[in-house]
Amino acid sequence: MVTGIIVVVIFVAVAALMISKKLPTVLALPLMAVLIAVAAGLPLKGDEGILTYVIPQGALKLASTYVAILFSCWLSRILYRTGVSATIIKKAAELGGDKPLVVSLLLCAASVFLFTVLYGTGAVAMVGAIVLPIMLSVGVPPMVACNSFLAAMTAGYMLNPANIAAVTNITGVEQGSMYTAAIILTVLSCIFCVGILVWGFKKEGKKYAFAAEIPGSDGEEIEPVKGIRGFLACMTPFVVVLVMLIFNLDAITVFLIGIIWLMIMTVKGSWSKYCSMIVQSCYEGFKEGAPTASLMFGIGMLINAMTAPTTQAAIEPFMQAITPTTAIGLILFVCILSPGSLYRGPFNILGLGAGLAASMMAVDAVPILALSVAFYATLRWPTQSCPTSTQVVWCANFVGYEPTTVAMKVFWPNWIVTALSVVILVLMYM
Repeated sequence: MVTGIIVVVIFVAVAALMISKKLPTVLALPLMAVLIAVAAGLPLKGDEGILTYVIPQGALKLASTYVAILFSCWLSRILYRTGVSATIIKKAAELGGDKPLVVSLLLCAASVFLFTVLYGTGAVAMVGAIVLPIMLSVGVPPMVACNSFLAAMTAGYMLNPANIAAVTNITGVEQGSMYTAAIILTVLSCIFCVGILVWGFKKEGKKYAFAAEIPGSDGEEIEPVKGIRGFLACMTPFVVVLVMLIFNLDAITVFLIGIIWLMIMTVKGSWSKYCSMIVQSCYEGFKEGAPTASLMFGIGMLINAMTAPTTQAAIEPFMQAITPTTAIGLILFVCILSPGSLYRGPFNILGLGAGLAASMMAVDAVPILALSVAFYATLRWPTQSCPTSTQVVWCANFVGYEPTTVAMKVFWPNWIVTALSVVILVLMYM
């Protein structure tokens, strides 16, 4: 019991350092892993050694996850450089005509569609730099435009193979068993997005703003794709998700199929120049995916530190005392404490939550699949509106607000939607 309390103190102390911005997450997670290993009495070397198991094997534990993330960022850059992303967004804007709400809904729908395969802050900036100026120019209030775009992005993320792979690799459940949960979270996020837009228009009305044409990242205008091949190129997100759902393939394979499909549908002009663009997109994509991939090193170390037999034996009495054993208990536990998913906290499975999830699963008090979907449901909240999430920071700065202001605007609605998601998924999977 004492060791369990010490581990909790370590969690709280490191979380406080992260929230106060005294320690970045990429350093906090490995530090926490080492401190927990020391508190649990793990040796320096051996099968459970800090220097032989926790650190080196932990850094490689989620290798398939961060490779999938890097490949998704590569695909994101190709979609951008070939003009596919811009084409999808601008076609959605054209379909809306002169009706601001319809335009906004179609732009958000296009964003959901794109983010089923796009990943990373770079992708958010690429799409947001087109979507947000259009929304602002048709009269969407800046705060509403920002939060609705983030909600649309999150809806797509919930069905993104890279995110599903991250959760399944951390929890160890089968990838196919998460698809229904991912679809439900996507639907709920879409409803939330529509609610933000409808409520925003009703309460704040229209606020027109001038928006200039957005050039490419290098100052060049990105040409839209055209014709049958252009249409098929725009179907890339649909193809990737469909392949994942039907054939239940690994995320890396799914993204490679998407890259090959996109190359076939967009190749033109000089082959050497086109190949150069593909290679450059790879470098740029990997650079954009590096921050997220680097977190996986620390998450893997934390998981190994928490799941080592010696650690589990030491903290088992404490974990048995706090881990729910019924569906109602799990629902109340997660719903009440779900704000702890913010700031990479203990309910964010891509942060400190990796350690908590590993410890709760080791107790085996409730089905692992139910725990997995509950933690996936809480991941939706920080993805959309955590003040420390880079996509939230970028979007908030773009519309002229502080990230904390943007996040707090939808704090209570997010808590409600998260609680509803947890209730639905836990009752389904228990």
